[in-house]
Formats: sequence, structure tokens, C-alpha cells
Amino acid sequence: MASIRGMMAASLDGFAADASGGVGWLAPFEAVDWGYAGFLAEIGTVVMGRRTYAQALELSAEWPYPGKRAIVVSRTLSQPLAGGAELWSGGLPALAAHLGASGGGDVWVVGGPMLQSALIGLGALDRLELAVVPRLLGAGVPAFARGARPGRQPRLAGLRQLPLGMVMLDYRFGEPGRGARAL
Repeated sequence: MASIRGMMAASLDGFAADASGGVGWLAPFEAVDWGYAGFLAEIGTVVMGRRTYAQALELSAEWPYPGKRAIVVSRTLSQPLAGGAELWSGGLPALAAHLGASGGGDVWVVGGPMLQSALIGLGALDRLELAVVPRLLGAGVPAFARGARPGRQPRLAGLRQLPLGMVMLDYRFGEPGRGARAL
């Protein structure tokens, strides 16, 4: 059974992207090793929404997830998608069940505050690694959708101080109404 995980960066004031939806504000922190290579080695499937998919194509000349199964959640896109990505237009509860049953490594819900928040609301996310970046954006795309209600509450399982004032928080989600699962 695959673990469904999130890994994302957020500004100190809680934004995943600036007011125009961009992530250029992260450029000064690109040299910081926050464990991405090790994280990606544990991932077999990447899942993203339409906006994150479009941004991934804008930011890289090549598909950024070679060798990984990719699923793009969208009702407006059509096949074929870059990188051999599959299109998912069904409901999120069915997607969560599908992802949890998949094998071949863990599942990463890439960026996408809307999709990630929806899966948190369903109680589908098992782990969230959040890099807090010491920048105050003042406005932008919130790291988590406002009004989202978590299906399971997170428990802080780890904390690492990184260069340039970054902090990596590792949260694990427990069962509904209970504490987090034992590590």
C-alpha cells in the first residue's frame, strides 16, 4: 500500500506562490539541499492538478518526473499529456482510493494547494513535508485552501533547520479523531 505524501514550500506568511501564481521568489533558495533527491527516490507516482502541470511544463524544458508514473487531475485537458502522464477526471474520493492501492513507491501530490487541501480534507494524505522559506510575500496563492477541513489531524514528526533560514517540517497524519499513526 502506497503512502500518499505532500512536499511543498511555503513563504513564512503561508503562500505557495506569489500574487501572479509564480514561484520565482524561491530562486535564492534553489541551492539549499532540503532532501528533494532522497524524497523523489521514494516516489513511484506523481499527482498534480492542471495548473501545477502547466507550471511544470513552463519551468522545465524537459518533463521533470522521468521514470515516474504521472497523473494529472483535470476536467479540461485532453490526452496526450507530456511525459506520458495519465488524465484523471473522476472524483477525488475514487482517486484517493486508487492512489492508496497503487504499488511501486509512494505517491507525491505535487504542489497544488487546491488538490493537496482536498486530499487532506478527505483524510487521504499520510505525510506532509513543508519547507518554510523566510520570505514574506504579503499576498499570493495560499499554501492551503481556505476553509479546508482536515479529515485527519497532523502531528509534527520531525524538524530540520536548513541553510539560509529555511525550516523543513515533517508532519504525519493520524486516523480521524485519533493521534497520528505510530512512526
